[in-house]
Amino acid sequence: MHAFNAFLPFRHSLQRITEGFRDPAWLHKAGWWALIIALLLRVGWGISVPVIPVSDSNAYDVFAQNIAAGQGFSWKSGELTAYWAVGTPAVYALIYSIFGHTYVPIVVLNIIVGLGTVALAMSLARRWLGPVPAVLTGWILAIWPLMIQFTTILASEMLFNFCVLAAFWVATMPGWKWLPRAVAAGVILAAAVYIRPIALLLAPVIYFQEAVIQRRLIRAGAACAVSCVVMIALILPWSLRNLEVFDRFVLVSTNAGTNFWMGNNPETTGSYMPEPETGIVNEAERDIYLKHKAWEYIGQEPLAFVSRTLKKAVLLHDRESIGVVWNEKGLEQSFGRLVLLPLKLISNIYWWLMLACAGYALILLLRQRTWLELLTLPPLIVWAYYAAVHSITVVGDRYHIPSDPFIAMLGAYAIFIAAGRMVAVGKDESTPNRN
Repeated sequence: MHAFNAFLPFRHSLQRITEGFRDPAWLHKAGWWALIIALLLRVGWGISVPVIPVSDSNAYDVFAQNIAAGQGFSWKSGELTAYWAVGTPAVYALIYSIFGHTYVPIVVLNIIVGLGTVALAMSLARRWLGPVPAVLTGWILAIWPLMIQFTTILASEMLFNFCVLAAFWVATMPGWKWLPRAVAAGVILAAAVYIRPIALLLAPVIYFQEAVIQRRLIRAGAACAVSCVVMIALILPWSLRNLEVFDRFVLVSTNAGTNFWMGNNPETTGSYMPEPETGIVNEAERDIYLKHKAWEYIGQEPLAFVSRTLKKAVLLHDRESIGVVWNEKGLEQSFGRLVLLPLKLISNIYWWLMLACAGYALILLLRQRTWLELLTLPPLIVWAYYAAVHSITVVGDRYHIPSDPFIAMLGAYAIFIAAGRMVAVGKDESTPNRN
């Protein structure tokens, strides 16, 4: 009883919140407040932390400057590349062409994209999990440390997350006819592929629930086909550019085989490693060569490949501190080195909590839904898809970021159920025993 009394104020607050869950007007306000808090936190971070590009951010910066200067997608004039996907540098190049080489518009763009991500995730969570998990999803993403930290980072992750959520949003829009949904989704998926090619296979995932659960197999299949055709049609001009540059057909980028090799060679740690010296100048041919080397290694030790893939799946989710790492110079300039470790701890602890909540959600959903419903639930299958692709190739904490909005949805569902149970237990314990 003493233990219960100690948590009584918390239980009363939790009870008031859960009572608000039943009030549509309260939920509506809570959703708007999530967006307001998301805006304030991102604006505050953007004002406080200067943009100092490092690592991949520096690459995007250089590429964007060269595109804006009319030198094409290249490290330097005359050395055209497709090693990175062109989408993110192209967006930044457009900004540089309009405003000059300044990072302020990119920070503003990141804030807008961040808010859009929160709003889209809430809307999708409402369709898939209900109104309360939707609002909780908004709050989880609003205060998610990494999402805030990426406000001052030149990177593909935030743009990619926004595009993927937007594709799901239009493709599953209630009341829209299937053809407009499919065309719009195809356009957005093409944008996502230009940013990160892993989106290439998302169209079947997007329409899977409609085909199986709603039993609209023909309509969903037709919509998926149209989305794929539109997507490929919009990607094809870049593929033809690559054919002209490398004398080989390259759909988007020349790093798929290289990434596959990084995760599957005798010296691999599962994470990024420099390319070996091959003597092959053409980066498309080098990519093919490294892919073949990876397959040779897998063929020699197939069981080791399975073990290695499972280990990489764990490594993919072991931490989330890249937002601090890529902001280190800016944070040091504004606040000194002492803030780095606490910020990394906050980021990682938040990530581990969300991962635990998502795991609890899976346990709950296993009990509440059929296997078919579970295997077609978009937050789960998108997370599984991303994890599978990277576990087979190469991992790092940045590579799980596209899963974050979907993990937030699952975490929100777990928190919703857990909060209701805690309040129910509190009511039972506070009821006098009249026996």
